Amino acid sequence: MTEILCYEDSYLQEFDAEVTAVVGKGVVLDHTAFYPGGGGQPPDTGTLTFDDQEVTVKRIRRTDGEYVHELDGEFPPVGTKVHGALDWERRYQLMRTHTALHILCGVVWRDYGAQVTGGNMEPLKARMDFEFENMTAEFAHEVEGLINKEVEAARDIEIGNLSPEEAFA
Repeated sequence: MTEILCYEDSYLQEFDAEVTAVVGKGVVLDHTAFYPGGGGQPPDTGTLTFDDQEVTVKRIRRTDGEYVHELDGEFPPVGTKVHGALDWERRYQLMRTHTALHILCGVVWRDYGAQVTGGNMEPLKARMDFEFENMTAEFAHEVEGLINKEVEAARDIEIGNLSPEEAFA
C-alpha cells in the first residue's frame, strides 16, 4: 500500500520512492507526495525522474486499493528508484482554492444553513452549488463581504484528515 506523504506534510514538493508495481497506464510507488484527489480537489501532476529520464505524471488515481501514477512516457520497471516532483505552482493554487471553498462553505452554512450540493475546482477557480432556490447578485455580494471578513480575520488554518463519520458528526 502506498504511503501518501502529503497527508502528513501538504507542503512537501519532492520525494524519493521505489516502484512497487506497473499497473495499466502507470506505476505504483511505495510512497508519494502526489495528492490523489478528493474533497473536490483534483489530483496532482508533476514528474518522475529515473535513470536520467524524466516522465510526466499526468495524474494519480486510486485503482483496486492502489495509488497509480499515470505517466506520459516510459514506465520505470519494478524496483526502480525514482525522484518525484510536484507541479508545485498548480498544487499550491489548488490548496489556496480548496481553503477558500472551505471558507465559503463555512460562511454559507453558519449564516444561511445551506449545504453544498456540488461543485468543481481548478487552480484559482471554482464553482460551488448550494441548496438555495434562488440566488441573486445582491445575495452573492453579501456572501462575498462575509467571506472577506473571515479572510481579514487571518485565522490559523489547521490541516487534518477526518473520517466521514467525524466530518459529519
